[in-house]
Amino acid sequence: MRTHQGVVNLRPGICIWARPGGLYLAEQDSDDRLGVSFRHFALEHPDGSLRPYDAPIPPLVHDLPDVGYVDGILRRIHELERDRAEGARATATHLLTGLLMDLDARSSRAASGPAGIERAHRERVLRLAQRIDESPNATPPVAELAAAHGYSADHFSRVFKQVLGQSPQDYALRARIDRARQLLLETNLGIGAIAAALGYRDIYFFSKQFKQKAGCTPTAYRKGAR
Repeated sequence: MRTHQGVVNLRPGICIWARPGGLYLAEQDSDDRLGVSFRHFALEHPDGSLRPYDAPIPPLVHDLPDVGYVDGILRRIHELERDRAEGARATATHLLTGLLMDLDARSSRAASGPAGIERAHRERVLRLAQRIDESPNATPPVAELAAAHGYSADHFSRVFKQVLGQSPQDYALRARIDRARQLLLETNLGIGAIAAALGYRDIYFFSKQFKQKAGCTPTAYRKGAR
């Protein structure tokens, strides 16, 4: 990406704090595409007034220590903003404020990655996590993922959990359930069709896992959201 501050090498985990008047030019690589999450917001003082344009703000580029964590919060913020329940939008605002403050506080530590993890290993895990998020229905078994990246299955699972705080299996399940939530909210597909689209052969097993993670059945989730 070319910005008004120079060139930024985009990869999984890079966060750009774009601001009005800045230059941000980038193109997708059709052979190695990146998923992008974004949010518009205004920086405000506690009294509600906007901060002056030239007031100090966080650096332009952040290297996120946990892509899944940030993506999950952004998804929840999006759900709350569409929720008509009283207080939902206020909760979304508080979540976004907390996320921005957390990212700013962690930016200096995140630049070098978690202690004890080599940067090359961390980048592989983050790239793989993005692939899982983009295609949760097509996640290979852990042993296959490990072999493809030159790890033993046990070592790969340890590295993955050190970087993202979850085992590969738990991360893939979370990605499937998140995609199921999205399909339940944004499409009219039946529960069986959603289960099949996410790689489940048994609709009852899908419903069981969904309830474990979401706290209700897929049907109840869709009904409550609407």
